Amino acid sequence: MPASDNDTIEEINIKLQRPTAGEVRKFATGEAVFLAPLPVPTGDTPMDLDGSFIEINESFLDIGSSNFNKAFQTQAMIGLVMAFIITCVVIGPLIIGLTAFGDPYGRSFTDNFLEFFFPGLEFAMWGALGFSAMGIYVILSSTFNKTRSRPIRFHRQRREVCFFPNGSDDPVIQPWEELVAWLSVSTESTGESIISTYTFGMAFDDPKSDKVHFVNQGVATPLHGLGKWEAIRVYMEKGPEFCPGQAPYEGRHTFDKERQDMHEEYQHNERSALGVGWWYLTHLITWWRFPYWVAEWDHRFSMKSLPESIAEWSNPLPSEQWVKPSSALNEQSAKIERAFAQGQDFMTYFKANLSKTEAKESADSSAL
Repeated sequence: MPASDNDTIEEINIKLQRPTAGEVRKFATGEAVFLAPLPVPTGDTPMDLDGSFIEINESFLDIGSSNFNKAFQTQAMIGLVMAFIITCVVIGPLIIGLTAFGDPYGRSFTDNFLEFFFPGLEFAMWGALGFSAMGIYVILSSTFNKTRSRPIRFHRQRREVCFFPNGSDDPVIQPWEELVAWLSVSTESTGESIISTYTFGMAFDDPKSDKVHFVNQGVATPLHGLGKWEAIRVYMEKGPEFCPGQAPYEGRHTFDKERQDMHEEYQHNERSALGVGWWYLTHLITWWRFPYWVAEWDHRFSMKSLPESIAEWSNPLPSEQWVKPSSALNEQSAKIERAFAQGQDFMTYFKANLSKTEAKESADSSAL
């Protein structure tokens, strides 16, 4: 989850006035619903779809960047290059060649094919170089950016959170129940449709520098953002056995497992012969095991380690020293859990629904 350099509207509002869980604040392009302070249950399924749980034990949880989806990122880059080459060298010349049928000048399929093939080959080479350079930059920069930032550490026994701003060795220690977290939606119109962008964010107060540090992460849907926060919350409130496990690292063993699963699906009639052929074709085009080798390479570059100054803070505490939840949190959690039992969800309980906001704005735009 990268730190944000530019303040968004909801971040500026946080600086001016601290929110409460369930509060909704509107801004120019959308709205934000706050999940904390006072981190009450959301009722959603805890999930870690982006592989950000990089260390988890009885004392603390580290949220950061693993090599999860690195193989897919590499496959996407290679697939883009290969699709461009195939279009220029094979599909394009074939289409031009087929125009030979009924050609008034009597040119053959071969004549038309070769007339386009060599210019297409040259164009493919230059285009492939450009796309490859772009892909290599994305792959390398995402890996090296990971090594320059530190994970966020949630200590459940202390009920505190440790955050290190980029470039700093001074920790920002935030009480868990005072941490600000939110889920926001921002919409913009393309003239023909409405595009919605969802963001899960957290804010860390730094009293030493009188600053607020923001961490933002784009999520696909509100459910993904709520599930991510619920995974963190349930770890802090209930323990590691109630939340997703540590993110597994990807490598060539991942490829072998995927191929084995594909064969088992075929044997149990869960995948067709056409599906098997497509699996082999797509992996051949994206260079077979190479993307998984890149993922193994990325795995060797971990996030920047936490300094020794935080080692003592990270140690487990005797059970009698564990910090207890506040009475305010217990009371509010009990109320919302009773509402869940009656069929409500987090959004309806707090009268906030980002999906409905998106639908309303889309309808208003259509009416215009």
